[in-house]
Amino acid sequence: MIHDLSETICAPATALGGGLAVIRISGSLAPQIAERLLGKRLTPREATTAGLRIDGQLIDLVVATYFAAPHSYTGEEVVELSCHASPFIVRSILEWIAQQEGCRMAVPGEFTRRALAHGKLDLAEAEAVADLIAATTATQHKMAMEQHTGRLSHLLNELRATLLRFASLLELELDFSEEDVAFADRTTLVETLATIQHQLRLLTQSFTTGQELQQGIPTAIIGAPNVGKSSLLNALLQHERAIVSDIPGTTRDTVEGRLTIRGTLFRLIDTAGLRQTTDLVEQLGIERSYQQISSARLILWVIAPPLPTWDELEAQLSDILPLTAPDSTLMLLLNKRDLLTESEVMDWLSHCFSLLQRTKGKPHTTSPLAISARAAQGIEALEELMVTSTQQTLHSEEETVMLYNLRHYEALTKASHALELVSEGLHNGLTSDLITPYLREAIEEIGLVTGSSITSDEVLGFIFSHFCIGK
Repeated sequence: MIHDLSETICAPATALGGGLAVIRISGSLAPQIAERLLGKRLTPREATTAGLRIDGQLIDLVVATYFAAPHSYTGEEVVELSCHASPFIVRSILEWIAQQEGCRMAVPGEFTRRALAHGKLDLAEAEAVADLIAATTATQHKMAMEQHTGRLSHLLNELRATLLRFASLLELELDFSEEDVAFADRTTLVETLATIQHQLRLLTQSFTTGQELQQGIPTAIIGAPNVGKSSLLNALLQHERAIVSDIPGTTRDTVEGRLTIRGTLFRLIDTAGLRQTTDLVEQLGIERSYQQISSARLILWVIAPPLPTWDELEAQLSDILPLTAPDSTLMLLLNKRDLLTESEVMDWLSHCFSLLQRTKGKPHTTSPLAISARAAQGIEALEELMVTSTQQTLHSEEETVMLYNLRHYEALTKASHALELVSEGLHNGLTSDLITPYLREAIEEIGLVTGSSITSDEVLGFIFSHFCIGK
């Protein structure tokens, strides 16, 4: 919904369940409403303790903080009331405030939308507010905080400003087309476009990684039937997520669980055992296992006694390798180590290490590891290896600004495509009037990310409707 910015709004700014609650009032009437409620005038940026009375009844002793415009979250007059978190107290205060003339309850995301309207945040920074609230891991928090503090916006604003300068020069040429005057140096434009295209390419290529870090690194647990894949899933999650049975082929479909290790979220996928079968349902499950191998960032390949022959193991690796993505990591795990002697474990690990060297780094591999999923042996070492291998794989991508928002990805992909058409036009010697439409399109798409090109209240309404009340 679209609301009048001249209205004063209020809402609880904290969730229920704590000892204290914060009620936020934003708008031109905020100081007057607070003064009527508390019986005293507030000084900007100074906490005021006062008894809060409604209809003469003392409701609570509160702490009020007044943020004078434009030095507030929304850029408007803002008063925040800190009271005890009793539902009765919070409800009583909100009902009284909302009944004041010119004031009403805020809708989800309205405070942040007002911050956008008053130039306190751009759209990318505003969207990151919701991501900060939703973050459950250190990695998610880091990505949201970088966007909220303007790292992405700063880069895009620089790119857009450069394109705007060239667009203005090209359009100036159109005004002097009969005099054959060139204001924009074509060589400089080509070089600048190449730089901008490279930066946009880095951003769009980072989207897959950004999504993985937000939703969980896809980690496929694969191997032959009855090697302990489901037991490994349960051991990592520390609860019985998958059915464990000695009967081969128990897992007919993928089973998923999420695990956070040292601030990184992993999406674990237990797959159907890889083998030849005539069972149609099991065969469908195996086909899904192959799909999970192709899309996984981490692949935990589990083998266990009775161990395959060296030739059988090499044949299994030959089947797996063509399915893996170049940037994935393959980890070979020798499960049920408690059923083997120490000498057998060492011999197998040595042979598996030699076998993995043949992948030549595509996919990446780690040293094989001996574990016992049921006895919880080697699980901590496995978790450490998962985090280390993931950090090594993602390190180079994390050095750049990373995309994780689908709306941003789609806009920058379109901008990149438009600039490719500009480059082709320059290469083919097209005139300014044939090039500038694509340049304007790129500028428009980049502006969509930060909100400088968005004029539709419907689009903004959709974006902010995903926020919680109070933000």
